[in-house]
Amino acid sequence: MNLEPLKTLLENLYNTLFLGEAPTELNIPILLMSFIFFVLIIISYSFEKLDFVAISLICAFICALITGVVLQLGIETFISHIEFEAILIILSMSIITKIAEESNILEYFAVKLFKLSGGNQHTFFYFICIITTLLAAIITDVVVVLIIAPVVIRLCHFLKIRSGTYLMGMTICINIGSIITPFSSGENIIISTAFNLNTLYFIENFWIFSFALLFLTIYLIDHFYLKKEPKIEDQQKKFIIELIDTDTVVKNKKMFYINLIGILITILLFAILPLLYITAIIAAMLLILINKKFTKKSTRDLLKDVEWEVIFFFLSLYIVVGCLLEAGFQKLFSIEAGISPILLGIIILLIVSGLSGAVANTPTALIFIPIVQTIINSGYVAAPILFAFIIGINLGGNFLPQGAACDLMTLKIARDSGVENLNFKRLLKNGAIFALIHLTLSIIYLIFLTLIQMP
Repeated sequence: MNLEPLKTLLENLYNTLFLGEAPTELNIPILLMSFIFFVLIIISYSFEKLDFVAISLICAFICALITGVVLQLGIETFISHIEFEAILIILSMSIITKIAEESNILEYFAVKLFKLSGGNQHTFFYFICIITTLLAAIITDVVVVLIIAPVVIRLCHFLKIRSGTYLMGMTICINIGSIITPFSSGENIIISTAFNLNTLYFIENFWIFSFALLFLTIYLIDHFYLKKEPKIEDQQKKFIIELIDTDTVVKNKKMFYINLIGILITILLFAILPLLYITAIIAAMLLILINKKFTKKSTRDLLKDVEWEVIFFFLSLYIVVGCLLEAGFQKLFSIEAGISPILLGIIILLIVSGLSGAVANTPTALIFIPIVQTIINSGYVAAPILFAFIIGINLGGNFLPQGAACDLMTLKIARDSGVENLNFKRLLKNGAIFALIHLTLSIIYLIFLTLIQMP
């Protein structure tokens, strides 16, 4: 295995960052300043008491101002670094998610699955993990947890069993859902837009691994955790099955079925049409027009519910990363295709997953996009490198609960609902165990993928 190119790359990075021996295309002061602003934005995002939107915008504008003056760049340069296609997809998916939420589609599925399971706790556990994973591939993972978790807690309360293991399995599996589609999360949308990845690409390169990983994870949690839980009493099981009714969950049946069909058609179009942002915005606007008859809400009303702080946070990151690129950030990682593709893929997977577990996924994705682009442009086969990148971004969050927003939301709901057998310590321990299992299996699959992709 030839490690000389990797050694050369590390030496170049050390010489540039610590000895000041930079390539002529690199502007070290601007590079360091931009990186400091980038770190400040991440720090502001990590603390609830800070107004991260205001801090992010201030950092972005000051960074762009200084970079523009020093490098003599106009505002159009910084605007060109913003991926408006990704912003439009994120905005559209926020609207679609809100419509699905108001239609009670998610609650309906949770109750329906329990009835289909016949009250068998192992079957119900499989159902709930699978459906939440599939929903997380379409709708924001936090929203899935926000709606499904309380339903699971109430069902377990009625059945007189503890809900902690169900919630833990659900939140661990939800992160797997993020690697099923290009529009499952903000970071996936950003990556897919940058590399022109569509739904068909994810089907070809991620589905076999994703579903194998999902079923293995569910089996392990069921075998080592759920089997130790007390069994549901048959009398209580029959009583609850007779008591709950899926029809009571749905407030407006006509609205429910129309939106369900509309969302299913949207998913189908995502798989067929190449331009995700056009499909997303048209689908969102059509659903708004259809739902106005039922909810009386206009586009303006629904736009009020959009998480604008996240949109502005993304815009700020795009601008600061643009400043890094204008300062020559990519030049730091210019390498010849001499490092082993397998070794390079493993390095990317480990570094990205580690950073995703420690800080927010989106900043990690944005800072690594130009690095990955440079590596691919150096002559490496794209598929294994992108696999390592996307897997690391999405599955690294399980290492620490704070690395994934859905994990934190699950813990909050569990705490507020008085769930006994799920706390930070239990999720930290078991989340890290499964993150290591996922990472090990990802490395094995990455090696296989690299070998079959090599000429």
